[in-house]
Amino acid sequence: MRNALCLTVYRIYFALRDALEGTGRDLPRPLKWGRRALHRVVRRYFLPDVRLNVRIRSGLSQGLWIRARFPGESDYWRGRREASTHEALLASVRAGAVVYDIGAHIGTVALGSARLVGETGRVVAFEADPDTVASLRASARRNRLEARIQVVQAAVWSSTSPAISFRRGSTRLSHGGVDAGGLAPSWADGPSITVPAITLDHFVNSGGPPPGLIKIDVEGGEFEVLRGASTLISRNRPLIIVEVHHWEAFRQISEWMEEFFYQGKWSVPGPGFPRLLFAWPAESPTRR
Repeated sequence: MRNALCLTVYRIYFALRDALEGTGRDLPRPLKWGRRALHRVVRRYFLPDVRLNVRIRSGLSQGLWIRARFPGESDYWRGRREASTHEALLASVRAGAVVYDIGAHIGTVALGSARLVGETGRVVAFEADPDTVASLRASARRNRLEARIQVVQAAVWSSTSPAISFRRGSTRLSHGGVDAGGLAPSWADGPSITVPAITLDHFVNSGGPPPGLIKIDVEGGEFEVLRGASTLISRNRPLIIVEVHHWEAFRQISEWMEEFFYQGKWSVPGPGFPRLLFAWPAESPTRR
């Protein structure tokens, strides 16, 4: 009952907000600023801070259930996150494929990918935050996809360790990431916890299925993920989708592409970061 009531509140709020935004495009700038300030006040003081079981409204996982924290994660429910990644997966993933979702968060990529790979495929969802892992596993069960999704509770990094520092997000747990080796997650503002770390090479050497596609979204540590997958990438040549959060990672990954003979296409937003890389082996240009 509480889930339905809170969801109704959010449906009304977003309907009103979308209507105001649609009719106020020509407003003077001060009025636009005032409208944004009003939205922030309403979200902070009047909307309930809750976790809700909801069906995703659009995108790769449309119609599937997730457990999301409102209001911070409401964009995942509305299907307004990772649209380019979703389009790439819909174009690339076929039945029987193996997909790695690194930084799986609450599962908006993993769940939809599990539907694409079918009963003969596998999605391996790597997620470090224990609360998020619990939500992801619950959603996999609710959508009856647990047989297709293997959830690995660990941070993917350049080295394997029983304990590494991980800074959590606060309003958005998706902002969490490894805080080690001079690197810190770009947007994380929550407490630090200790989590296990694993490399992709170690995971495959331990019996994990090698992937045909790897999606990486780890809030700044993306190059470290690739460093820990050198053997896998050299042998299996997967497609790679990676969200890059800062200039140093952009430079490192650009050099990495030359070293491993990968081609790619960058999608760069107005602010410059985070930017998205779609990469494929140079010897397989038709995969583009």
